[in-house]
Amino acid sequence: MALIQDMIVGLEKENMINKKNMNKLFTSIAYLLVFITISSQDCFQASKANWGEDSLECRKNVSLYSEFMKQKVYPDAAKFWNKTQTFCPQYKPNLYKNGIYIYKQMAKEKKKTKSPELKLYVDTIYSIYDAWVTNFGNCNEIKADLAADIMALDASKGFPKAYALYKEVFEKSPQFTSYNDIKYFVYANKYMLKTKKIECDQFLENYETLSSICDANISKGNKADKYNNVQAFLDKEISPCASCDKLEEIYSSKYNADPENMDLTKKIFERLSNNKCTESNLYITLLDKVLNDPDNPPTAKDLYNAAVADYKRKEFPKAEERFNRAITICDDEILNQKMYEILYDIAFNKKQYKKGFSIAGKLSDKCISNDKKARIVAASSSKYGNSAFNKSLIYCLALKYASSSCGKTPASAINSWNGQLLPKSELIMLDIKSNSSQQVPFWGQNVELKTRD
Repeated sequence: MALIQDMIVGLEKENMINKKNMNKLFTSIAYLLVFITISSQDCFQASKANWGEDSLECRKNVSLYSEFMKQKVYPDAAKFWNKTQTFCPQYKPNLYKNGIYIYKQMAKEKKKTKSPELKLYVDTIYSIYDAWVTNFGNCNEIKADLAADIMALDASKGFPKAYALYKEVFEKSPQFTSYNDIKYFVYANKYMLKTKKIECDQFLENYETLSSICDANISKGNKADKYNNVQAFLDKEISPCASCDKLEEIYSSKYNADPENMDLTKKIFERLSNNKCTESNLYITLLDKVLNDPDNPPTAKDLYNAAVADYKRKEFPKAEERFNRAITICDDEILNQKMYEILYDIAFNKKQYKKGFSIAGKLSDKCISNDKKARIVAASSSKYGNSAFNKSLIYCLALKYASSSCGKTPASAINSWNGQLLPKSELIMLDIKSNSSQQVPFWGQNVELKTRD
């Protein structure tokens, strides 16, 4: 099926389609399509190539457009792609996927140069989707691709259509989507909410659908880091609709309908934790159930969520106990690192300097590790810097670790610590040489003695 007539007029200068024969061709192909049965063909995969009535021309142009596409000579690829589409519009579904790819590459160039022809290329991409559906029928794979291209190429004008397409695909065929599609759908939801085309209840319903998809991919280990990030993005973006009262109302009805379903219980518990709804009666009920069910022992993530809630309530002993339990059973290193960072903060707040120093040593990023070591060493000066000399030694050790923090320790802290060092004149009075090796009180480490001047 030929591309839309006004697009052809706009793109004629690049010899993409012969305008003179277009009306005749359009009519003849439309006529043929009435008699061609396409319902048996897959919209994304074809069992074999359909070379059309003029197989020689079809084969020749398939070869030419494919070669130019490989060479990234997209205007020539487009020229022969259009000829292929004319001679054998039902060659293979991939013909249309390639055509969309070719025109997207040219559209990117037009966008870079701010060409007024950009809209023609975008509209041509949409017309290729129309031709794809006409020749091979519609399916959720096509809908997912079209929704993504609308969001990438023309979001401001296409939010409602992209929203409708994505909603159907995510509900019926989420296997055809990616973590990027989830982000796009969230943006479409935000637009629909802002323009009052949907209400918060619908956004929350869509949020649940998307969160379930994230959960499924994370549990399968399918790009788990990407889906974890997308889940965090989801939790952030749903916040205007997700007051704790509203979430408790929604999740209470779900929980009460199936209170023995531990998978559901854990999922609701995690959602409430992620949205910081840890003071509700429902959360307290679920907390006890999730952490103390002998038939369903808590996962590392369950313990983590509970510990984070404890930490936010400043219930540090309980948080520590749960973080440490989680670490013993957790095989997710990213989650372990998050827990070490919070455990460090707890130790810092409780002035457990050596414990915090030890936890900092477990951080995989050595720059962050050294920054945290520097900070907790410096903090110990208030208790163990019982003389100007001892205080100076402690700050020398803090500065040693700060020097290996790759810039993570701010200059203001470094300048402040430098200001706490003794001047050379005082060392002379103490009969101690600068740059000599000295043992730091409390820490038991040797450090090179520096002065402020």
